[in-house]
Parts: sequence; structure tokens; C-alpha cells
Amino acid sequence: MADHVKSNKDGFTLDKLLTLLGDIDSQPDWRTPATKACAYYDGDQLSEAVRKVLRDRGQPEIVHNMIGPTIDGVLGLEARSRSDLMIVADDENGDELAKALNEKFKDAWRLSHADRACSDAYASQLKAGIGWVEVTKNPIPFAAAYRVKFIHRREVWWDWNAQEADRSDARWMLRKKWLDLDEALTTFPDHKEILKNSVNLWEDFYKTVDKKHVEEHGLHSAWHDSQSWTRGQSEWLDQTRNRVLLQVIYYKVWKRAHIIKMSDGRVIEYDKNNDIHQAAVQSGKVTLEYAAFPNVREAWFVGPHRIIDRPSEAPGGMYNLIPFIGYQKDASGEPYGLISRMVPAQDGINARVIRLNYLLQARRVIADDDATQLSNDRLKEEIEKPDGYIPLNPDRKSKLKASDALSIQNDVGIAAQQFNLMQNDMKLIQDTAGVYNSMLGQDSNAVSGVAIANLVEQGTTTLAELNDNFHFSRNRVGDLLLAFIIEELKPQNNVQVTANRDDKAKRKQIVLNQPNESGKRDNDVARWKGHLALAPVKATPTYRQQQATLLSNVMSQIPPEAQAATMPMFVELMDLPNKEEFLATLRQALNIPKPQEDMNEDELAQAQAQAEKAQAMEELQMQEIQGNMEKLALEREQLKVKILELQKKTETEEVKDDKLIAETEKILSEVRRSNAEIAAMKSNVQANIQQQLDAIQV
Repeated sequence: MADHVKSNKDGFTLDKLLTLLGDIDSQPDWRTPATKACAYYDGDQLSEAVRKVLRDRGQPEIVHNMIGPTIDGVLGLEARSRSDLMIVADDENGDELAKALNEKFKDAWRLSHADRACSDAYASQLKAGIGWVEVTKNPIPFAAAYRVKFIHRREVWWDWNAQEADRSDARWMLRKKWLDLDEALTTFPDHKEILKNSVNLWEDFYKTVDKKHVEEHGLHSAWHDSQSWTRGQSEWLDQTRNRVLLQVIYYKVWKRAHIIKMSDGRVIEYDKNNDIHQAAVQSGKVTLEYAAFPNVREAWFVGPHRIIDRPSEAPGGMYNLIPFIGYQKDASGEPYGLISRMVPAQDGINARVIRLNYLLQARRVIADDDATQLSNDRLKEEIEKPDGYIPLNPDRKSKLKASDALSIQNDVGIAAQQFNLMQNDMKLIQDTAGVYNSMLGQDSNAVSGVAIANLVEQGTTTLAELNDNFHFSRNRVGDLLLAFIIEELKPQNNVQVTANRDDKAKRKQIVLNQPNESGKRDNDVARWKGHLALAPVKATPTYRQQQATLLSNVMSQIPPEAQAATMPMFVELMDLPNKEEFLATLRQALNIPKPQEDMNEDELAQAQAQAEKAQAMEELQMQEIQGNMEKLALEREQLKVKILELQKKTETEEVKDDKLIAETEKILSEVRRSNAEIAAMKSNVQANIQQQLDAIQV
């Protein structure tokens, strides 16, 4: 074959490409139904045979498209409930690194328009059953660093034996892309001659190359392969516009090699030329193990000419392409979307609409040959006119009644039946899709807000399989983009990242890959296990509005003191300009302490000093209360002794004079006063403890 790759002579050969294309030809034909489903969404729902019949009848091509609004309603639910992606570390030691990576990830996600790419893939998932998103480094130096792009299904083929939801176990994936000749020449400057001769069908080959060097030139073998290429030229060459078809094959190459398992759980391939790897093995800190694993490579073909064969730029053995799959047929694994279930009902609606219009305009004519002197065409024209004039033949045989010679009938009576059937088909559209009127903003039988919310919840439940597949694929896109970011950060040192840029109180500078005195790096992205959870965080205005409504209902039923404490949470859910300044003013006015996680260093130090001061004051108060209680207890004991003495004196002397009685009453009143003071002190202590418990924020 004509191999124009210098670095790899044993990669994806031309024979392998032909075998792969043959494998593609033998795959089930799921693309035709997918194209039909998308055409139904666009309103192209009538076949050419039906159109011809309508033209012959003079009927308009009426299509009552119920699929489009239903799918648009589901797409609107996705846009309304869209969530951000937040990186969460797997262990507690990586929280600071996770915050820095989260800022990098959010910027890359926003600048690459990843949300739009995933939404387009979701639309294709609903309509055709599958959509694709490609994550690559951006080849344009002046644009964003990464490119997250929706890829149409007609450009991608894959190994049909793959079973994983993201097709990560596929042996190969194929991406086809048409390039204009000038773009191809600029993209592959080392292969200009091959590209030009391919477009010219090699007609000027011997004119452009020196005869005495033709045997040494790589163009000779390229010309030979172009002559022996068995596929049609129209598959990869467009001479009208001077375009060539670029085919990129991502394929896995399995190998068995040594690996190193690190103490933190990371696994890396052993490199015998790496001094650090050798030293680690010789020191006994790590052990070598044999393992089999795949590496992903990519081969680029223009027709029969392989021009690139290299390791894939996607890190971690991942494919650049992520599928968004709706449903799959159990027998063949063919993908299909929500529209496939709605097509029969939509065909029924169109048939009923066409039938109704035809019944309203069609007339059945029963006439004798001599009923009129008009031609058949002229008679039909007059019958269709609301003021038509049909003179009868005075010489007709049947002269008793005009209706005996000419009778005009219609089937308007069955139009109501056709209309009822059409209404059933319209309801069937939503039933098969699992979508209710409330989800589409239409009237329904539900009157209360709770009932409407329950209907919407039921609809989202019936769409759970589709949405779950979407969120899984969207997270995989995030995983791949994050892997690109980490791969780019690994060789860099002292990368400054500002976390929480939008919040002045939480704003913080984090340094990634910062060398320390031990020779290692703090916040080293290379030392991560590589497993980061992408946790969804609701960020849409609709979601925040719902949460604000729920919180408002709760606040209306709690005491005013608790309402003041929850007011900052309520404001957090509002879209207000300068919200942080408003919250600070609100907390100051209501005397609500700021959460510790929102405080800066000065505020934390001040809060700690105030807490220590308050604790010291509480200790002094407790000591004073304890001293008073001990004093009262001592006085109580003394009073008890006096009472005993009086009792003994009374018993021995048998004296009952007024003076003794008065002394006894005085002592008893002092005892009661002492008991009351002790009870009051206990009550104050309990109230103080309860007040401190109430002040604890859960």
C-alpha cells in the first residue's frame, strides 16, 4: 500500500481498512429509520406516492405535525433542568486541588460551548436514537484551548460488537469528514502532491514527477493503490467542488507490558528508560507486574492513502468520540429514539386529516348517460362549485324525477368518525412518548398546582431511561475534557488558579504543581488517582425559583426568630445584582453571623477572638453562680441546725411563748427563701444551657 507514515509501518493497513469497510456494509440498516424519524420531526411525513395522489386530486399536502411540538417540549425540559458539573475529589486530601481543577474545568467547559454540543446530541438522541460529541484539542491557536463539538450520526461508524453504554470497549471507531482541497493542503502540507493527484485522478502524475526519480518517489506506490482501490470513487472524492473525504480510524492495539502500582492507587506503565522508574523498582518501594491493556491509536486516510498513524491525542486510552444513545433494540442493538414510537400514530393523524379533507370536497355522481349534455370534466367542475349550473338533457329517457337521471352524494356522515379516530391518534402520540399536556404547557385535567406537578413528575419518570443515558454520556464528556486539562497541566509548575472568583469573601489563590523542599510538588495533578466524580449542581433559574418557593412556604410556618436565620438562604436562591453585598448588609442588620466557610482570614480571627471572649465571660458567670449556690447551701445548713436546736429546746423546756414561735417562723421563712433562690438559680442555669443549644447552627 502507499504508506506515507514515517513513524509506524505496521499500523492500520489498507487491507484492514477494506475489512473494516466491509464490516460496516454488513451492519444492520438502522440509519434509514433514523433518517425517517428526523424527517418526521421536520414535517416531511408524506411519501412521494401519497403526494402524487394528492396532486391528482387537487388536494393540498396537509401535514398535522404532532411529533415536532412533543419533541420540542422534551428538549425544553432538558434546557430548563440543565445542571452544571462540579469536580469532587475522591479523598479528603485533595479538596484544594479539586477546587482549582474545578475552576479550570468550568472555564474550559464554558469556552468550548460544551453545553450546546451536549444539547444537540440530546436532540439527536431523541430523534434518531444516537448522537455524538467529539472532544479534542482545538487546532486553531487563537480560539479556545479545547473543542467540544456535536458530530452528526452520518459521520461516525463503530464496532458493532461493543457492549458498553459509551462504546468504550469498541475495537475501532471511524469518523468521516469531507474537506475542501485547500483546507486539506493546509492541514497536511507534507502530502500536497498526493492530495492534488487524488483530486485529478492521477491523470497528470507522470507530468508532475521527474521520470528518472519516479521509482524512488512515494507517489508511485500511491498511484498504484489508487488504481487498485475497489471502493467507488464517489465515496471519497468530489471532483465538482474539489473535496476529499478524510477518514479517521481510532483503533485499539493490545499489548502486554510491565506496570507499576503506586501506594496511592495509581497505576502507570513502566518505562525502562526512565531513571525514576528504575530507582523506584531497585529501592523496593514498588513492584513490577505484567498486565495486558489496550492503547488507542488513530490512522488518517484520504481514499486509499494513509497519511497519519499515531497514538491518539485523547489521554487515558479513551476515544475522542462519546455516543449519546436513546434506546436499543434487544435483538440487534440498533439505536432508536423517541420518534420511532410515535411514527404509527403520526401516520394515522395524517391519514385522517387527508381523509377528512377529501370527504368534505369529494362528491359521488350517479347519472344516466343522457342525463346532461355536459362533458364529464365540465360536469365535475359544476358539481364542485357552490353555485354550479347543471342543465339536464330534455331528451333524456328518465323524465319522471331529476334524481332518477342525476344523483349527487357525499359521505360527510362518516367525517365525525374520522375526526374521533384522529383525536385518538393525537392522544396516542403523547401516550407512546410518555409526555403529558402539562409538560408541554397545554391545558390538562389537572387543576391544582400539586396535580400539575405530579403529572410533570410522571412524565419525567417515563423519560428516565433517556435522561439517564444522556447524563451518563454528558458526564463522560466531562471526564474526557478533564483528562485533557490534567494532561496539559502535568508538565507545568506553579500554575496560579483563582478559586471562587465571583465571591469576594471566598476568593482564594491556589497554586498547582508547586515544588517543595522535599523535591516533590504540592497540589500535583500528576499524583492524582485520576478518578474525579462529576456531581450535578442545579444552576438553572427555574430550579432556584422552585427551591425559593419551597423555602418561602417553610419560612411562613416557623417563628420570626427562625425566619430571620433562614433569610440569607432565601436570598442565595435569588438572581440579584451585588448579591454578596446585599447578604452582608442583611446579616449585619439582623445580627446573623456569617458561616465560617464564607469568612476570610481576618473575619475568622475576629470571630475566634469573640468566641473566646464570650466563653471566658460564660465561665465567669458560671463561677459566680456556683459561688452563690454554695453560699446559699451553707446558709441552708446553718438554718437547719438552728431549727434542730429550737426543737430540742422546746421539747426539754416545754415552753411555748410567742417569742419562740416568732423565731421559728422567721427561720422557716429563711429556709423557704433559700430554696426559692436555689430553684431560681437552677432555672437560670438551665435556661442558659438551652439558649446555647438553640444558638448552635445545624
